[in-house]
Amino acid sequence: MLRSEKIQYFILLLSLLIVIAILVFLSDGMYGGADNIAHFRISKYAFSYPYLFLDHWGKPLFTLLSSPFSQFGFNGLRFFNVLTGILAAYLSFRVAQELKMKNSVIVVFFVVFSPLFFRLFFSGLTEILFSFVLILAIFFFIRKKYLFSTLVISFMPFVRTEGIVFFVIWLILLSINKKWKIIPLLFLGTLVYSLIGWSYYQDILWVFHKIPYTGAGNIYGHGELLFFVNSADHIIGIPLIILFLFGLASYVRSFIKNEFKSAKQVNEGFLVFGGLAIYFVAHSYVWWKGIGGSLGLIRVMACVIPLAAIICARGANLLTDILPQKRIVQSLLPVLLVLIVFLTTIFGVKIPMKAGKQEIVLGEAAEWVKGSEFFHSKIYYYDLYFLYRLGIDPYNQERCFEKLPDNKFPGKNIPAGSIVQWDAHYGPNEGRMPLERLLENDQFRLLKVFKPAVPFEVLGGNEYAVYLFEKN
Repeated sequence: MLRSEKIQYFILLLSLLIVIAILVFLSDGMYGGADNIAHFRISKYAFSYPYLFLDHWGKPLFTLLSSPFSQFGFNGLRFFNVLTGILAAYLSFRVAQELKMKNSVIVVFFVVFSPLFFRLFFSGLTEILFSFVLILAIFFFIRKKYLFSTLVISFMPFVRTEGIVFFVIWLILLSINKKWKIIPLLFLGTLVYSLIGWSYYQDILWVFHKIPYTGAGNIYGHGELLFFVNSADHIIGIPLIILFLFGLASYVRSFIKNEFKSAKQVNEGFLVFGGLAIYFVAHSYVWWKGIGGSLGLIRVMACVIPLAAIICARGANLLTDILPQKRIVQSLLPVLLVLIVFLTTIFGVKIPMKAGKQEIVLGEAAEWVKGSEFFHSKIYYYDLYFLYRLGIDPYNQERCFEKLPDNKFPGKNIPAGSIVQWDAHYGPNEGRMPLERLLENDQFRLLKVFKPAVPFEVLGGNEYAVYLFEKN
């Protein structure tokens, strides 16, 4: 790559970083709900409570890398996602270059402006870091840096648990390339974290025993096998779906022409197409069967959008091969495709992102508590966003406590004067606390009810509302 090209690409990436960061900072809403706050508080308070660096739900590697950014608040965490997302787009472009794809720079735009990936810039969730770590491992492998690639992929389950599915592909490719000595390093990440957490958990197998996704199927249920296929327009958008289909046709054409001969082409087939396929199939299966704590969230597909973007770029190049080979056509088509993808997302995603319907109601409830005599009481809560808006250290159990400790006897061991926040989403589902159990209990006094201006239902078919109680 020429020096002038490097400067141009750097300016492009820096411009994207600055513009998206500004849009994020102007947004008081977030994408992904209360999980944002769960990750943020683990990341922010990990330095104060070091055991949080081993929190399996929070994802240890995500917490480790994001925690310095989270010290600057929730926008600091979101900036971390913007930064890693732009780096993931850059590495996707570099992989396309290594695969000798024409117009490889369009991959940057296909990643950044795929609708789902773009929305996740406004979150504090783990999917973008996962996509970065994955494409980094693929970049190393394509460049025959097998050792570095394997070391990177070994830590994938500590960004998101399902990262373990990629071990299968690395095991196959390392075997094909006869890198037998490197294969054991696939388990280095697990070994490292097992040893780090051994003294704290008193269990060398804590990384398996502390997996937090067991027993959630009866809450979240299950869905259609083709749920993620049917949601493709929300994941990558109609323009990229069309290019993706052309990309698949390009693979078929290359296979028929017996073009997959070099090591790079074989690696591309396994790492890009195979990686996307195994991840997609795994998530489709667990949601269909209602296992693994799957909630059927389309955001999980953001993890492999860099792979989808590379396939879309293949499709764009197939289009250029089909169309007349005039210079103006060949030059303008990539620009036109990028413009279509950009405009589709910009007009489809409302930015700056506004607070969601639940967050608005919870914010009203939190502001009421902050301005009342009850602010200094001990607070029991079900929605993490409520406590976030109060600005209270969530790990100070003298000040607050997540959920009531006894579902059958909600007043048990609750100090008099304590405040209980119950909401229709988390209260009856994850909290397993029916509203009637509080309303009909003479140990609690209803203080105030907050409802949205326009009623809506949440998980379980409950009409959303926030209730505040005082313990008598």
